[in-house]
Amino acid sequence: MPVGGGAAGRRIAVFYAVVFALTHAVTTAYRLRGGSWHSLDTFLVANGIMLIPGLTAIAFARWISPDPRRSTLGLHLRPNRWWLVAWLAPPALMSLTLGISLLWPGTAFDPTMEGLGPRLGFSAADGARLANSVRAFPGPALVGFLLQGLLLGPTAGLIGGLGEELAWRGLLYHQLISRGFWRCTFITGLLWAAWHLPLTLQGYGYPQHPVAGTAVFVLYVLAFAPLMTFVRLRGQSVLAPAILHGTADMTVLLTLALVRGGSDLTVGWGSLSGVIALALAALPIAAAQWAGAAGTSRSPRRGSVPTT
Repeated sequence: MPVGGGAAGRRIAVFYAVVFALTHAVTTAYRLRGGSWHSLDTFLVANGIMLIPGLTAIAFARWISPDPRRSTLGLHLRPNRWWLVAWLAPPALMSLTLGISLLWPGTAFDPTMEGLGPRLGFSAADGARLANSVRAFPGPALVGFLLQGLLLGPTAGLIGGLGEELAWRGLLYHQLISRGFWRCTFITGLLWAAWHLPLTLQGYGYPQHPVAGTAVFVLYVLAFAPLMTFVRLRGQSVLAPAILHGTADMTVLLTLALVRGGSDLTVGWGSLSGVIALALAALPIAAAQWAGAAGTSRSPRRGSVPTT
């Protein structure tokens, strides 16, 4: 899908091609050296490749846009209440996703977390190590996962989150938001999803159903994109969606570890349960955008302009 006309569009296409090529050169090298998406090494490699879009965006920013690099990337340090929303939304959405996952036939709540390894395609030993990481927090496992996400999301998780968001809700947002909220959201969502597809087709995140899982993943990303764009817009900085992204990554095991039964298509953040949760979250966003568009169109001073 074209992301712009003329020289600007061609430069965005070159930028994205470089991001895609660099990312999957690294992942291919990892696999050729015997790496697997079904071991704890996955998390180390994944966090490494999350930095590639952001570093490439930093390198390409001045070539793509005449604006100062900080403006092009959205690097504004002016916190507002939407940064708090970005921090608190992932635990709420993960809890909702967990609840929806438990509505599928054949699923049950499992505080023992014994099925975490097989659900991720990991060994039982690796699954046990992940489960033990949350037992360091006080209280039941559910509380531990929430605390882990809230503590690590805006700290350790922010590194990888910002690594991606400098590209998707930084440079691309800067270039596309003038086309309107929904067009910007759809294009950036598609590009964000496509960047992952070589991984999901290899079973990353969907060890049981890599092909069907890839289709679900595209739906999941497109459902997630409105929230990310909205937080970027209202937070007035790429750091807001980076906090949301990082906190989601650090809370995601909540949706996988505490469910027995189901499959990678129905249980977890990147499954149909997550799609439903995100679709519900998108409803008030759509209402807010519609109200904003209606208010703008009635303005006698400004006339009708795209809602961003």
